[in-house]
Amino acid sequence: MFKLKNLFTRALLALMLATGAGAALVGPTYHVTVDTRGYEGSGTLDFLFLGYDTSAPGNAFLSNFTGDYGSDSAFEGDASGAIDSGVVLGTSDWYNSFAQSVNLGGRFGFDLRFDVGPAGGPLGFSVGLFSDALGQYLGADATLVSFELSPGQPDLIALDASLVRVAEVPEPAGMAQLALGLALMAWTARQRRKR
Repeated sequence: MFKLKNLFTRALLALMLATGAGAALVGPTYHVTVDTRGYEGSGTLDFLFLGYDTSAPGNAFLSNFTGDYGSDSAFEGDASGAIDSGVVLGTSDWYNSFAQSVNLGGRFGFDLRFDVGPAGGPLGFSVGLFSDALGQYLGADATLVSFELSPGQPDLIALDASLVRVAEVPEPAGMAQLALGLALMAWTARQRRKR
């Protein structure tokens, strides 16, 4: 009886480890917030995803858009989608961009996740904001935030801290696993005290 119970426990643990391995391969999700409260008028939020000849294949997924977005959008290269349903930028073309009209004076937010191939050179993703009233891009070097993505390496993030905040979004599955682990530890401790 005890050997069967021990075998079942180990098999269950192995199954949990095997099913969780796929989630470990997915990169982090970032929440990007752009603060334009110091500006007014209209503008364009530009998203650019670049791959080079030696770059790993990759995709950038944009979702959960919040803020006062306009109705005009433009796609170039390997880019598709909509603000409501999410936007995907790939690297099958060299130049891949998505431009969305915005009304300045508030905050804009979106979630960003990358899927990068296992080998190859780096990829570049950047976000810029053009102010129609000022006739120029806002932020340092005309870029609000940029990501350099290299297979097997942590993402390198550069941002204009006066306008942009970037935070990693915790995965809901990670929270559930933490709660389950704590519950199992409490149950085990309780069982030991009963003996």
